[in-house]
Amino acid sequence: MPVTQIARRITQQARDRGPVPVVADCATWAALWVAGRLSAGRPGGPAFRHDGTEHAYLRAPYHYTWLNERAVEVPLAASALAESGPDARVLEVGNVLAHYLPVTHAVVDKYERAPGVRNVDVVDVDLPGPFDLVLAISTLEHVGLDEEVQDPGKPARAIAHLTSLLAPGGRLWCTVPVGYNPALDEGLRTGTLGFTRLTALRRTGRRNRWVEVPVEQVWGTRYDWLLYTAQAIVVAELRR
Repeated sequence: MPVTQIARRITQQARDRGPVPVVADCATWAALWVAGRLSAGRPGGPAFRHDGTEHAYLRAPYHYTWLNERAVEVPLAASALAESGPDARVLEVGNVLAHYLPVTHAVVDKYERAPGVRNVDVVDVDLPGPFDLVLAISTLEHVGLDEEVQDPGKPARAIAHLTSLLAPGGRLWCTVPVGYNPALDEGLRTGTLGFTRLTALRRTGRRNRWVEVPVEQVWGTRYDWLLYTAQAIVVAELRR
């Protein structure tokens, strides 16, 4: 991220919250970044539980996962991928997993250019299918929001389109950072987006520990716009 963009973010947060808490948060983040960087990639450490299963936190240098929701999102997505089986036809929306593990499935990403990644808008995905699993890791919240023309209804169209790409019995599996896109949060909360199962994890403390909580407890959780870090995520699933 450009230094000028970081400076603008810090300045805006200082105006909104006051300079003292913003400086304190930045200092704490920097200290934890240094401490985590020294041990990134090493096995061991605590684990978290989700849906009755224990998972190891991801501590990877890329995107400094020991400081944000990637620590839990990637292990959960890898588990969903493993559950689909070795012969499953898989589509990932948003190029995330390839930064952490070898992938052989199809990947689409509107902006990120990388080998094997098709640069296409999610609502325009037209790949040979159908797919047994469609994954989207912290991607849908950007749809219709972080674009030149904002369109609050676009996430719903994207979800409907991805559902149409599923094989009978196929699974759409997504993570969403709560508070980033309030319109998407509301669609999840009210059940208007078609997902049939929602689970949630909440971040506790500054050391990036996560606990599973009832999804009703995370609505309204604020997103950390200073550090661009979720304080809660929702795992949304449906089967066709």
